[in-house]
Amino acid sequence: MKNNQIGGDRLRVFRRMLLAACVGFAPLAISTAAVAQGAKSYTFAISEQSVSAALVRYSSVTGIDVAFDGPLPPNLRTAGFTGNLTAEGALTRLLAGTGLTYRFTTATTVLLINPQAAAAAGSADAATSLQPIILQGEQARGPVEGFVATQSATGTKTDSSLKNTPQAINVVTKDQMAAQGSATLTQALRYTPGVISQFGDDSRYDWFTIRGFRPSRYLDGLRLPFGSRGYAQPRVEPFSLERAEVLKGPASVLYGQGDPGGLINMVSKRPSATAQNEVETQFGTNNRIQTAFDLNGAIGDDDSLLYRIVGVGRLTDTQYDYVREKKAYMAPSLTFKPDEGTSLTLYGSYQHIDSPGGGGAPALPANGTLYTGIYPELPRSAFPGEPGYDHYSSDQASVGYEFQHDLDDTWTVRQNLRYSYIDTDTQRVQPYCPAACDPKAFYRYAWAFPESARAVTIDNQAIGHFQTGDFAHTALFGLDYSYESSRYEESALSPIFTPFNGLDPVYGATPISRPPISTRIDQERSQVGLYAQDQMEWNNFVFSLGGRYDWADTDTRTRTSAADNRVDQRDGKFTWRAGLVYNFDNGFSPYAGYSTSFSPASGTDRAGTAFDPTTGEQFEVGVKYQPDGSNSFITLSAYHLTQDNVLSPDPENTSFSVQTGQVRMRGIELEGKAELTDALNILASYAYTDSEITKANANAAGVSNQGNRFAFVPRQQASLWLDYAVQTSDAWDGLSFGAGARYTGQTFGDNANQFDIPSYTVFDAAVRYDFGKANPKLEGLKASLNFSNLFDRKYVSTCIAATGCYWGEGRSVYATLKYSW
Repeated sequence: MKNNQIGGDRLRVFRRMLLAACVGFAPLAISTAAVAQGAKSYTFAISEQSVSAALVRYSSVTGIDVAFDGPLPPNLRTAGFTGNLTAEGALTRLLAGTGLTYRFTTATTVLLINPQAAAAAGSADAATSLQPIILQGEQARGPVEGFVATQSATGTKTDSSLKNTPQAINVVTKDQMAAQGSATLTQALRYTPGVISQFGDDSRYDWFTIRGFRPSRYLDGLRLPFGSRGYAQPRVEPFSLERAEVLKGPASVLYGQGDPGGLINMVSKRPSATAQNEVETQFGTNNRIQTAFDLNGAIGDDDSLLYRIVGVGRLTDTQYDYVREKKAYMAPSLTFKPDEGTSLTLYGSYQHIDSPGGGGAPALPANGTLYTGIYPELPRSAFPGEPGYDHYSSDQASVGYEFQHDLDDTWTVRQNLRYSYIDTDTQRVQPYCPAACDPKAFYRYAWAFPESARAVTIDNQAIGHFQTGDFAHTALFGLDYSYESSRYEESALSPIFTPFNGLDPVYGATPISRPPISTRIDQERSQVGLYAQDQMEWNNFVFSLGGRYDWADTDTRTRTSAADNRVDQRDGKFTWRAGLVYNFDNGFSPYAGYSTSFSPASGTDRAGTAFDPTTGEQFEVGVKYQPDGSNSFITLSAYHLTQDNVLSPDPENTSFSVQTGQVRMRGIELEGKAELTDALNILASYAYTDSEITKANANAAGVSNQGNRFAFVPRQQASLWLDYAVQTSDAWDGLSFGAGARYTGQTFGDNANQFDIPSYTVFDAAVRYDFGKANPKLEGLKASLNFSNLFDRKYVSTCIAATGCYWGEGRSVYATLKYSW
């Protein structure tokens, strides 16, 4: 069956087990289903629309899968309805006048019946029945089939459709990551508009900017550790994720402190009643070897106890000489569901990374990378460190739980808690130049900067679905708390005065040992936030209004050989968001929204007074398009974003700062994802960003950044990915291709706009083969070949200083063999 026959929503062929259940109509299942569905009511607000679209909305609200034999009759529509009804009563209202009937086969599955089609099929061939198909509402925190997501919990903390959220949200699904061969989060988001990766290939961290600002990172809605300097941030394994979501613009109303560009929330794989096991082996360039597995299912005869175990092991070199990576990752989880209204998931994870060579892309002089007119160009593999000294290692672990319970037909409570620990250690040898750098003769220095962090985060939520007059409400009340304790240690810089030739390196000429610690920063950060939000649906309108108050404390102690300073900051801030969406029947949903943010600013002014938080606000308008009859989603947004209280040099003493700076971002972003046919998918994006430092004082040299563009922000960014599956009845069936292009416009590596980084375009490609389509005996066996930077374009990804330039990632080729069952 074709996806466009199902009104643009998820279609899934039943497994044999479900087929037997649907065809058999076991009396016990019917009886159990009837009791279960008659016991609970739900709040519905379904407008007049196609039956297929209404069924997806019904499935999303109730969690009930809707199956049917063959396609729905064309052009069926429902008058819609609003109110509190049981699942059975709502389905009766929804199908009124359509000629369809239904029957519950299990407590969570209902079969639609078309009497006329059944009679016709019976007269044609009584022994033949159509293949049952399932129409399943996408769950906001669950998996997505294909590239197109329509639900998300990131923007509202409730299970909401993307088109009803008055901010731009980009979702990268697990299937998209697999199709594009994404081995890191950086690679997973490379086709997302407005998201820029700051550095090249890095085994340690994922550094991003979103709409010009560094995003906060969340995993399953809970903040991840960061440390005082940002080196104690966990590396999240993409194989462990169902999806990665980018919420654009200020998000403090739900998440508390953070910069105004947005945030990244990653959604982990969780236990499922439907076993979806897979193992894979991968080989690639730079001697890459990886194995991974994902095992899950039910423990016992019922679905009350579910498990999942995800694991990854990897050995690889990199494009840089002497830089390697050894990685081990394991994440078990267990879900207990004593009844339909209660679930408790316990989970944990552990990851170890050991990287001789320092883990990340080496910092190189601008002469020889960014500037090659006078000096020769350094090779992409250039390594200015010392093979026996440069090293990075990290250990990260987390444990937590997710609890949900339905108090009654209206209210649901949730509590999510996680404890995280990460310990990193880095030592590197890097270039420095007292004057202009010659890539054939520059100096170096040795240093070390370990950082560790421990964090506890808990989020308590109460969600209510109720009706007041003609308004259907989804109300959210929450109280969250986070605490992080971190320690950062930085060694003295130990100069190496022997000139180093980056083109013809000689290592070991000077003995190098780890310098002693010269600076230690101990920091404790805590946040308590109280928030409320209401999403109100009236006819085709969706109103959103939310507010939050935060109490944020930051205690920082900095010790050096010369001083021992302590700064205690106590910040309180109210933030809010308001938005309006109108859903036209043709699939267009124009929206407008306003949102605010705050972020504590560390340090003090010359009077010793702690800085106030920086604040941000955004006005955003746009339109989202989810057409009826095709599986696609398009978002066009325009925004005006400002950040105030930015630190700027103090005119009376430039050794200190004052909070008179301001940064402004204005832009347009477009993202479209569509399954044009059963065979062809397209992903397209474009971002135009006008960034400006609108207020800044002069520094000690009398130079001001006012009027400059913000660092790492290209004016233009674009990408395109096409995915085509061959559709035949011979051995070519199962073959599919993907091809993409990514363009990043000219950027500056610093706010002073000294380092001008040219634009670049790179191309990617993929070839995949599903053996099961050609031979049913090989069902579940798949192979893929992914190319990143297909034509090996050499480019500078960023340059933050005269000795801080980084080559972009060169061509990589990954061959993967996967078996699923």
